[in-house]
Amino acid sequence: MFTASDKELVADKKKPAENEWICMMEGIFNTLNHTMIGVVCIYTSWLCWINGFEKLYTWHVFLTLIGYHLLMAEGIVLLYSGNGWTQKLTHSHKRTVHWLIEVVGCSCCVVGIALEIYFRESTNRRHFSSTHSIVGLVSLAFLALTLVNGLMALFAPELRRRIRPIYSKLGHYLTGTVCYVLGMVAIVLAYEKKIYRQNTVTEGITMMTVFTIAVTVLSMVGVVKTVYNQVKTLAK
Repeated sequence: MFTASDKELVADKKKPAENEWICMMEGIFNTLNHTMIGVVCIYTSWLCWINGFEKLYTWHVFLTLIGYHLLMAEGIVLLYSGNGWTQKLTHSHKRTVHWLIEVVGCSCCVVGIALEIYFRESTNRRHFSSTHSIVGLVSLAFLALTLVNGLMALFAPELRRRIRPIYSKLGHYLTGTVCYVLGMVAIVLAYEKKIYRQNTVTEGITMMTVFTIAVTVLSMVGVVKTVYNQVKTLAK
């Protein structure tokens, strides 16, 4: 019969094996996520090239896709412990790279949306008349909130006397998540637009839709873990 110490020894041996299995699965899904991000961005960039970059609407599609689907996604997953290309970076370096990527990504989104607003204004077209445009506008509002509480999270030690760092960081995670998810939803809705229907086949649109949804889910794994741990800390 096994004694209590024998059972503990067996359990201790199982833990490293379980951790190795988890790390392997994280690596597989992380690689898959990066691959899908690349495929959608390259494919859509090609469609934009076909549609013509002399058109303002093409720039709207290209910049918002690069902003949300590439830069924001990469800026989010780089903080995740299972992300391959940032595992050797210190937390301080990860935070710096995160800020640089997200600022560029947010700038792409703002400029892309501004170009579409200007285009519609100059051609006397209705503004925010579709689900896609309304979702994009709400995402833009949360983008502004994310930048504000992101600054609060960045300077959390200096603001410690007025607000606990965990609150500013949690607020940044939550608004950032809403901004990113709504932006990706807007991209999925955009796949029904003329620029896609005229320049690619139905299978191509289906592929991009599936990949975009999968990227959104996989990119949120690390954030969900972090938010869960912070909520548990607050509950203590």
